[in-house]
Amino acid sequence: SFFEEALTIRIDVFGVKHSLVGDTYNIMGFIEAKREELDKALVFLMKAYQIRGNIGETLKASDTLKNIGNVHREQCNLKEAVDCYEDSLRMRRSELGDKHDKVADALISLGTVRYDMSLHDSAMANYKEALEIRRDVYGDFDDRVASVQQNIGIMQFRAGNLTEAKHHLDEFVKIRRVNKTKESADYVNILFMIGNINRINGYDTQAKAAWSEALEIFKHIGLAKENPELARTLDNLLESPDPAEKQNTVIGKISVNLLGEK
Repeated sequence: SFFEEALTIRIDVFGVKHSLVGDTYNIMGFIEAKREELDKALVFLMKAYQIRGNIGETLKASDTLKNIGNVHREQCNLKEAVDCYEDSLRMRRSELGDKHDKVADALISLGTVRYDMSLHDSAMANYKEALEIRRDVYGDFDDRVASVQQNIGIMQFRAGNLTEAKHHLDEFVKIRRVNKTKESADYVNILFMIGNINRINGYDTQAKAAWSEALEIFKHIGLAKENPELARTLDNLLESPDPAEKQNTVIGKISVNLLGEK
């Protein structure tokens, strides 16, 4: 392949311990991970990490460790993923201080895998620290802040902490509206979650408004054509007199079908 040829040339010209060789291994590992060739990816990424660590490229080494952690998470080796993310976070704090987006990025990865392990409190602590960092770095109305608000809101929703969930989901919607961010499936999903929370709390008018807006966007961005059965379910949701049916429909149908499309 192109990258294997480039790797051979760089090793011939610079030797096996050069920064450019480490860069090539890292790219090759990243690509193999995208192709879901996870064992191959780990081989290349470990070589990149060894080179970068040995020549003192701490930040690059932290990036590779994060990539290694991502592969471990895909393989469901969650403890190994946590170890990689923790080491990546430690290296980034050491090099960049506590208030840098790369630190927030590592905290988000760590929080996500801890949530996978049902470590809700520690996951939430990671996410909330990441949120504060991004607010400090980018301000309150940046889409990178919105993405953290979204994830915190979803985690709190799934944990049944509806007041906290609605606060963060409302903040996500507010930022997206201020920035006029392109409408997407994740935005539809959040509106339905907000509607569901309102319905559970007895605010039927607000629930219907959120669901109606979500359904309108769902149709506008073409998801109804791709998911006709789901579109019919959403139409029925707004007409159904049964609160239990509404709650089950939103949590089951919407969350499962839309959360993975970001």
